Amino acid sequence: MIILVGSDDLVEQLEPDEDPTDLFPCMSCRQFHREARTQLYSLVTGQFLDDASQLEELHRSLSDDGPWIYRLDAGLQDRLADLDEDQIEEFAALWMECEEVESLQAELDDVHEFMYQFVHFCRVACDDEDLSVFVYADS
Repeated sequence: MIILVGSDDLVEQLEPDEDPTDLFPCMSCRQFHREARTQLYSLVTGQFLDDASQLEELHRSLSDDGPWIYRLDAGLQDRLADLDEDQIEEFAALWMECEEVESLQAELDDVHEFMYQFVHFCRVACDDEDLSVFVYADS
């Protein structure tokens, strides 16, 4: 699973056998699966988990069996892009206490690194109205 920044046009042209890392700026989701990211989204937006789980919306399926591409909600993307360094560290500490992240036994450095990269990708997308943040999931 990876997070990528791209335009709708280029994401629409992606074929099932193409490697998105060859075409887009990408980062690994590492061990932070969708349920763990939903916890982060809930913390950042103040939404309930059920609502936060909808902030990665299915954009397209490359085939019946995947991979699938999810688009990050524009409001969440903006909110993440607006986080300053202190806020990133605060949310990282809070996120580490969530059951989903706690069960991953992630190190604080890994959480910080993931969040800094994720926020950077959101900033890149916000700086260009043609770009969005997507999650590419092959399973």
